[in-house]
This record gives sequence, C-alpha cells and structure tokens, in this order.
Amino acid sequence: MNAAVRLDRVCKVYNAAERQIVALDYVDIEIQSSEFVSILGPSGCGKTTLLRLIAGLDRPTEGVVWVNGRAIDEPATDLGIVFQEPTLLDWRRVLENVMIQVDVRRLPRQPYEQCARELLKRLGLSGFERSYPLRLSGGMRQRVGIARALVHNPPLLLMDEPFSALDALTRDRLNVDL
Repeated sequence: MNAAVRLDRVCKVYNAAERQIVALDYVDIEIQSSEFVSILGPSGCGKTTLLRLIAGLDRPTEGVVWVNGRAIDEPATDLGIVFQEPTLLDWRRVLENVMIQVDVRRLPRQPYEQCARELLKRLGLSGFERSYPLRLSGGMRQRVGIARALVHNPPLLLMDEPFSALDALTRDRLNVDL
C-alpha cells in the first residue's frame, strides 16, 4: 500500500545569524490514508517545519517529501491546512474567507457555499457570515480558518495547534467533532 504521506531522510536546516539551526534531522515517516497522526514535542522542535514541508510551503534541505505518491516541490493544492494563526484576509468577510479555497480552485460555488454555511454553523459562527475578521475574537477567527481548511473536503488535513486560541469548551467540542 502506498503511503499518503512519506518523508525519506528529510532534513531542514535554517541559517540564522552566523549559525545553523537544525529543525529536522533525517526524519523518516510513513502515514497511511485515513490515519490520524499527532506530532508532539516542545516548542521549537520542528513540528511546524514538518507540516510546512508536507504542505510544500517550504523545501527540505535534504531528503524527499511525498504526498500521495508525488514528490512535493511546490505548494500542494489538494490539502487543507490550519495554521497556528488564522491568516484571514481582513478585507473579505467571514463567508468569503471560507470560500477562498473554492474560488482559488474554481469549484462550483453553490454547493460549497452551502457547505461553508453548515461548517460556520457547526463552529458556532452562524450570524457572522458577513462580519469582517477584525470584528471577531481570536478564537472566532481561528474557527473561520478551520472552516476554510475543511470546506473543499480535502483528502489530507494538516493542523498546526489549531485549537490553541479557543476557549476550553469550544476546544473540547471541536476535539470530539474532529
């Protein structure tokens, strides 16, 4: 069986102020389709770097990252990603921020808009579809980012501490939903 995600001897080294920082050192990982995998470790150990490499947002210093049998050498378009920060576009309203995935992929808007509205409802954001991100709390913005990552039903979902900005009750509910 081919792995959904595979890292072969992946290294990532950052050059910073006259020294090198080794974020990942010869990492080998194989994740099968439908597996739910959590990467745990202290701050600064390379978790975010690992996700950025899988998403194609950064390139390894050495080694190869494979997603669904394809070597990743550019940003991947067939996945969803939730960053630690929501990275919303301030000039787009909540629903339009969620629909970015649909717009970029040139998918038919109608069925995905219904999905976006259902996600916003499930995430406790009904009634905020026409609000601008600057009018939302940090936790609400993060939930918009989660909806944006899910709206196109990606075959691979990468999440980088997605619930850290949420209150305890919402975090517990979303953990169960996920």
